Amino acid sequence: MSWVRGTGGNFTRELYFDPRADQPSTGGYRITDEELRERLSHLIDMKEKIENVTYYSHPLFSKQLTNGILYHAFIVIQTLNWWWSIEKNTECITIQRSKTFESVCDMNQRKKRKTGLTKKTGIRNNKTTEGGNTTIKELIDYMWRKDVLNEDYHIFSANCQKFAALLFDRIESPQNHLVYFDKASDQPPSTERNCYMTAEQVLTEVQRLGVPETLKNLELYQLEEFRVP
Repeated sequence: MSWVRGTGGNFTRELYFDPRADQPSTGGYRITDEELRERLSHLIDMKEKIENVTYYSHPLFSKQLTNGILYHAFIVIQTLNWWWSIEKNTECITIQRSKTFESVCDMNQRKKRKTGLTKKTGIRNNKTTEGGNTTIKELIDYMWRKDVLNEDYHIFSANCQKFAALLFDRIESPQNHLVYFDKASDQPPSTERNCYMTAEQVLTEVQRLGVPETLKNLELYQLEEFRVP
């Protein structure tokens, strides 16, 4: 949890994107919720598949002897061509992209991450999982669907640890995010047009089927006892 203010009064509801954290700064991009999916689609290859993701942590203060409770959390993603980091603090959500691992794991917005007084308070690899078939686009769509940019920082209920865990879980357990989608529910049943897919895949399919209509809202409801057969 980034320890500044309990309610994160300085949270800007913006995403800061640094497309080449391994090169001299170009100033990066400040992106709002309304721009999130469309603007990023012009800046990155949204079809890139996530190979693996790691949940990292480091102490909040340089004089800490342990980071068991007070720590900042973030995730590092590896795709075929890039290293990425995604995290939340009291100001904004940050996405960094780099050709080198160290530029996203050891640095945050061009500054070295905090480490403590002992070997146990360095930047710690907590857990890693494979990316499956999850793409960068699906993860960005998930962030948009969960409305993360409009959720102000809170030291307990909406902090960096919960945000990192949210994204890690989406990549680690995509089966927990499946919905049943029928392209034409008023027609006779057909296995060719209905199936289980992630909510983000449904979003992409709805957009494809709705062209040239503009998708303004997507609501998903879940039954308490729902289980994928």
